[in-house]
Amino acid sequence: MSPTKLLVTLACAAVYGFALGTAHDDLYAARNMAKFPLLIASTATICALSWWVVAQALGARLGFFAVQRAAWMLFHDVSLLLASLSPAVWFVALVMRRTDDGRLGEYDFYLKANVLLIASCGALALARQARTLMSSAAIPLERALPVVSAWLALTLFVGGQVAFLLRPYFGFPATRGGNPPWFLWNEADVRGATNFYEAMLQAIEKKALPTNGGYR
Repeated sequence: MSPTKLLVTLACAAVYGFALGTAHDDLYAARNMAKFPLLIASTATICALSWWVVAQALGARLGFFAVQRAAWMLFHDVSLLLASLSPAVWFVALVMRRTDDGRLGEYDFYLKANVLLIASCGALALARQARTLMSSAAIPLERALPVVSAWLALTLFVGGQVAFLLRPYFGFPATRGGNPPWFLWNEADVRGATNFYEAMLQAIEKKALPTNGGYR
């Protein structure tokens, strides 16, 4: 990826991060302009290396640098797609911020909607980049499908867990006015989730916040 495309990727990620964090307050929105590009870059780095290992293990003889380029271009495409959707996310975030109940509000809806949005953009970008890469390397369809499926699962897994480590991006309304750290790493969240998948399950179940306070 050229330096120009890398800068565009990070800038578009910053735009989406700002819109995402607006749901909580201006501090989260401003921090996300650095944190979301970091999320994109970290996930891209891990996936770019892992993709090549997976491809070799599944018998797809793809060049190392070709796979690196495809992986980084995937995240370039994802960032562009998310930036194009940022005005809508920003509008929803502002409405939620001004109408929530100061505790849980529509946090679960917002979390699930944005995870679905990011995953959908990722799947579309992966399909585009994988088709180009597999065609150029003359990889037959029956060999390409398992590789691309494994890449998709790996990317979703890595992206989800890295996102959890680098949170908070918008936080519960009950934490508004607190002093949030830049990163929570593997610290449990307010509802006790210790990984991305547990947090998503709680969002689906709409688990209530604890009543003992202590939010930050």
